[in-house]
Amino acid sequence: MSPAAGAAHGPARTGRTAATKQRLFEAAMELIGQRGADGVTVDEIAAAAGVAKGTVYYNFGSKNELVEQLLRHGMSLLMERLSNGGASPSSDPLDDVRGEIERALGFIAEYPAFVRLWLGEQWRADGAWQGLLTEMRAEVLAVIEAGVRRVAADRPLRARVTPGGVAVALFGAAFVTGMDRAAYHRSRSLDEASEAVFSLVLGTLEPGSGR
Repeated sequence: MSPAAGAAHGPARTGRTAATKQRLFEAAMELIGQRGADGVTVDEIAAAAGVAKGTVYYNFGSKNELVEQLLRHGMSLLMERLSNGGASPSSDPLDDVRGEIERALGFIAEYPAFVRLWLGEQWRADGAWQGLLTEMRAEVLAVIEAGVRRVAADRPLRARVTPGGVAVALFGAAFVTGMDRAAYHRSRSLDEASEAVFSLVLGTLEPGSGR
């Protein structure tokens, strides 16, 4: 094959590989999110993705590696969503935190299976991905806490309330509210859900300092 022919095939092959990986991610996210990593076989993931079993091993090496890459992939999507595509903060930190909550709930609505996987594995003491999950949690909390600190610099928090504590409360409230909405209250709007979570932020401010 000539260099020109090889170059022509290169981008096409790369595109096919990326598409195959995305199908595997989506299939694994749904199956593992429903039944947990231990309850799903590589054969089932391959069948759901419409690829040969060998393709899974070719792309990921093992089921554990597939799950780890799935978690990393979902995390990158979430962080991109939380950062609003890297947009600069607005002039009102409170609006920025509201936006983070809205985008987090939108992510949960779009990828509930990934969130089920994350939360399900998070609390397993013997989980294979505890180190990665701990890093993921810390990364998300750091983004939330940074937003709360910007709010606190503009509007004082109540006594004994810390930005770190507020970040943890928002993290838990957003995930529980989002998953409850996905499972039981699909008719509840994202606006209603996000305002309910956002009310926690308003409750941490000194009286008269919020909007």
